[in-house]
Amino acid sequence: MHTILILKTWLNKILSGAAALLLAFMSLLAVYQVFMRYVLKNPSTMSEDILSYSFVWLSLIATALVFGERDHMNLTFFLDKGSPYVKLLLSLISEILVMIIAFVVFIVGGKKFMNVGAIQVSPTLGITMDMVYLILPVTGVLIILFNIINIAELVKDFKLKEGK
Repeated sequence: MHTILILKTWLNKILSGAAALLLAFMSLLAVYQVFMRYVLKNPSTMSEDILSYSFVWLSLIATALVFGERDHMNLTFFLDKGSPYVKLLLSLISEILVMIIAFVVFIVGGKKFMNVGAIQVSPTLGITMDMVYLILPVTGVLIILFNIINIAELVKDFKLKEGK
């Protein structure tokens, strides 16, 4: 169990650091873009595309982080009314449903996007779009990994509360 906590901490630090670096990069790029457009009157189309793709990557990295912390939006009406066993059961069902959705949407769907993106080229950057779409299956794997960690934590916490 200690290994799972280390893994979760390690993943959180890496993803938080990546998100912070990406946000800092985007901020600098936005300042550059504004300077080029309004001061030098020579807008950079390349920076606009990089900002768009970076925003998508940042959003999906943050999505994985939110699922890792179990901090996503949820309705707790039934959870609050139930016994510890019902709370565990509903939490496990929630984690499993998220895992299934992450697999189908992010991993399977992301691979399909990557296949299509492999034949599309970004006109301003000159890269194939599969590099942009790579974040989809990566996010799916991260969410599923966090789901597995969350399930292990839920079971451990339940056993501790029940004295087992």
